[in-house]
Amino acid sequence: MRNCIQNVFMVLISITTIAIDGFNVNVRSMRNIPTTHGYTFQKITTATAPPASSLKALATETKVEEVSKVAAANTEELELENVVCARGVCVVAEDGSPEICTLDEELNEVVCQVNPDATAIEPGLSLEYLWPRALLLVCSVLYGTNFPLGRLMNDALPASAATSTRMLLASLALSPFLLQLKPNLRSTAAVCGTFTALGYISQSIALVDTPAATVSFLGALVVIVCPALAVLVDKKKMGFADAPQTWIAAITCLVGVGVLELGGDGGLGDVGWGDVWSVLQAVGFGTSFFITERMMAKEPSQALPITAMQCSMSALFAGAWAGLDGMGAMDGAFSFGSPHGAWLLDESVKASFTLPGLFLDEGFRNVGLAAAFTGFVTTAGNRVGETVALGKLSSSEASVLLATEPLWAAVFASFLINEQLSLWDGIGGALIVIACVCTAIEPRWLREKLQIEYEEESL
Repeated sequence: MRNCIQNVFMVLISITTIAIDGFNVNVRSMRNIPTTHGYTFQKITTATAPPASSLKALATETKVEEVSKVAAANTEELELENVVCARGVCVVAEDGSPEICTLDEELNEVVCQVNPDATAIEPGLSLEYLWPRALLLVCSVLYGTNFPLGRLMNDALPASAATSTRMLLASLALSPFLLQLKPNLRSTAAVCGTFTALGYISQSIALVDTPAATVSFLGALVVIVCPALAVLVDKKKMGFADAPQTWIAAITCLVGVGVLELGGDGGLGDVGWGDVWSVLQAVGFGTSFFITERMMAKEPSQALPITAMQCSMSALFAGAWAGLDGMGAMDGAFSFGSPHGAWLLDESVKASFTLPGLFLDEGFRNVGLAAAFTGFVTTAGNRVGETVALGKLSSSEASVLLATEPLWAAVFASFLINEQLSLWDGIGGALIVIACVCTAIEPRWLREKLQIEYEEESL
């Protein structure tokens, strides 16, 4: 079966390479930067008539002052930072980045065009070309480890304790950035963090009794959640001619989910609550990505402070869940299938299931290391790595590299916790990963290949 996984892995790597080489340039319509607005000058009246020279000087001084105000206002309005966005994260693009992207206030979406002043870096083995791509790929690999390690932690700890420990450590690592969050973003970031918490908690519950690879593949349904929110919230046009890549990705993803869930001998009988929680995970993360991208596109320098708020909110909700679960509230309803009920009332395990006892108990040393790794490295450290690498790449290329996360989750689940993918699981998972890659295809290129007639909106 590992040979099967390796074959699927090689096919997907080939598809990803083609996507990066062929569909790297993601050009969308670019709106005009807001025009300069006029300024009204007030007539000056005085009690006594001053000399003409004084009046002229006063008028000149006043006019210069008002013109300076107009210039300052317009400068502030025109200074729109170029960004690069991928999977809900936007950072300030470097001067020589392949694309120039800004947030279109009318469309409420990020629009991009090719950067004419992009630094020419030939693809190859040069360090300048490889290191940002390698860093982002490493981030995707590390994200993939969250699923098998989450399953490993859930086998030894209550899911609520494992999740609260992970998110607490991540929020502590990012806490210096939390103090830098701008006041005008705090409420929106807190709402966004609530949906992030929904994603993490749903993911942890799903990992109690569902294979790590399946949870990861179903989490990729964000490729459907985000466009659906764009239609429902922003009233965005999303016909096949408007966004063919989104439709192709959505259909491919749904087919993949169908094969993954129904391909086995049990059919619908194999679908359980873990699958439902896995889909809810995609809803939580997809909504979080949707909100985060708009916040970070307006304030790209706030990427890490916003992330810190998301982790803090996740730690807050996970802590509340751990408290209810640990106290056995509602007859253990918050354990969600975990064998450890009312664990805060059990003196024999209470210290080992909480911090700092998790790190001090030799019997839980490996679990403690997994919690530290997922908290400090794959949750907090990964976001820092993303912000460093994203500014040097195009949005489409970054999206393709990050789309490989479910694939890495399946590989690590096989080697770390000995999970075996069936043939149907492999085919369904492969289709879902291909769907993620399809979202990075340039729509104009698709329209040309599919001979779709489309009238661009006038600028």
